[in-house]
Amino acid sequence: RLTLEEVEELSLTALTSCGALPQNALPVADSIRSAEADGIRNVGLGYLSHYCEHLLCGKVNGKVSPSLQQLTVAAFECDARNGFAHSAFMHALEKFAQSVPETGVSALSIQHSYAAGVIGWYVEKLAERGFVALAFANSPPAIAPWGGTKAFFGTNPLAFAVPRRDKPPMVIDQSSSTTAKVNVVNAANRGESIPDNWTLDRFGKPTTDAKEGLAGSMTPSGGYKGVAMAMIVDLLAGAVTGSTMSHRAASFGDNTGGFPDVGQFFLALDPNHFSSNFIDRAEDMLAAMLRQEGVRLPGDRRLICRINTARDGVELPESLYQKLMKYCDR
Repeated sequence: RLTLEEVEELSLTALTSCGALPQNALPVADSIRSAEADGIRNVGLGYLSHYCEHLLCGKVNGKVSPSLQQLTVAAFECDARNGFAHSAFMHALEKFAQSVPETGVSALSIQHSYAAGVIGWYVEKLAERGFVALAFANSPPAIAPWGGTKAFFGTNPLAFAVPRRDKPPMVIDQSSSTTAKVNVVNAANRGESIPDNWTLDRFGKPTTDAKEGLAGSMTPSGGYKGVAMAMIVDLLAGAVTGSTMSHRAASFGDNTGGFPDVGQFFLALDPNHFSSNFIDRAEDMLAAMLRQEGVRLPGDRRLICRINTARDGVELPESLYQKLMKYCDR
């Protein structure tokens, strides 16, 4: 059982021991701590070994410094230089955020990047400053085009966050697929079956065999609408940023193929430019929702988990702890 501080320290040590500079490892370690606090193990400590392996094999460059360019008063472009998305975002955050109250709406493009992890982590940092925020991140092929059988679009998540009065921001974070691909990968590694609506085999048929699903494609969330969402994310995070489109990106799931070279795209707006009572109207809507029995807001379960984790710490299997400590001991 680890405290959240120990989770972050373990993550930082593992990443730097595998070759990441401290300034690049710190934001990633912070995101892992946040994921564990929110109960999202698959992109918390459960994903740390992927980061470490990809540092060691050169799939992500932990030694580069991202470069930021201000294109206009409201447009920013950050070149991650095939390093971590987290460190590129933090490198750009202050200048990007400072422009929003002046412009009303600002955009940040991160190009030549790597797996973004939990993209709700990014928009929450913007919403904590009082902004409404959107994030888009493309990823290697996982979802077949509607009617097709071969993976083409990534699981391509998007996230949305709004500030609240005297409460943490409300964060919506969802992928274009029915579930995250890492859930299927973990099931395949454990030899477990999966629900038949998670994946399709190579012939486009539903399967409960995780390995067959990985050889086929992920099911899109909401049918053809999920494919359309994946396409929108790919155009914003891949085409607009000048990064690699999903269907050409190297896998996040193995140690071959070189840099994924994907991208992330962010929009932040200051609601006070458009409405003098945004918070009042938002809180009124959320309160009206919650008056219905059984309703909860997006992210409520994570917020409850944060309270419990802060009190109880993070429990993880001994096998995972020992695996991660081997990276720390390099």
